[in-house]
Amino acid sequence: MQEYENRVIVITGGGSGIGQAIALEACRLGMRIVVNDQDKDYLNETEKLLKETGADFKIFEADMSLAENAKALLDFALEAYGQVDILVNSAGVSVSGPLWEIPEQDIKWITETNFLGHLYTARVFIQQMIKQETPAAIVNVASTAGLMTSGNAIMYHATKFGDVGASEALYLSLKHRNINHISVHCVAPAFIKTNIHESERYRPERYQDLSDPYYSSEEFKSGYRRAIKQVVAGMPIDYVGKCVFNAINENRFYVFTHPESIVVAANRIKNMAAGKNPQ
Repeated sequence: MQEYENRVIVITGGGSGIGQAIALEACRLGMRIVVNDQDKDYLNETEKLLKETGADFKIFEADMSLAENAKALLDFALEAYGQVDILVNSAGVSVSGPLWEIPEQDIKWITETNFLGHLYTARVFIQQMIKQETPAAIVNVASTAGLMTSGNAIMYHATKFGDVGASEALYLSLKHRNINHISVHCVAPAFIKTNIHESERYRPERYQDLSDPYYSSEEFKSGYRRAIKQVVAGMPIDYVGKCVFNAINENRFYVFTHPESIVVAANRIKNMAAGKNPQ
């Protein structure tokens, strides 16, 4: 896909961060935009930015970690614009900590938001894209954390690895069935100036029981401080939107915002092939 004028892009997690950057780039390309987020304040910010550019856009406030909201988002986009050409799954959260300490509700919350939510939306949007029989694209925002591991944020690594694997399998499942008008792209950014360290803003009501001692522990607090430091030192976000659309133009599956992501991925595979333990 290389022609974007008046095509329709739907972006989950589009109220801030990478999702917002992609929305602004889509605007520059003349696309019609549906921005989804569950944070009203972030949505208001993005709405203001898009209005200033004169973009044709709609806002859809909903938690995409709930399966029923995926179909609602599709229906909303079709009612507004009659078609969907690009879906960007950008919604994501992170809570640091080892598996034996983090509360069960965080295992569920992070899995539902980072992994299952992406599957819910991709599933229903691809069904529509197959019917349309016109060029379309699915863009899943994973992470370099889905290509390498560390001793922190186990659920972030687990869900981002899942996102990368699901994206690769989705790519192959379409190719094996000769559904060639839908491309799939997996974005693997490293640290970028986003709001991922503010994930607590996104915590849904069903997971707001903070009585577990973990939330007052030094482990939890140090994870938060570490996230702030890493995000503040990250790459400026303006580049990300262009990076994603360049990959769509070139039908390139892996989208790396940082060259070092390729290095760490290659080292992990090299060590695995050599029979070495995780490093």
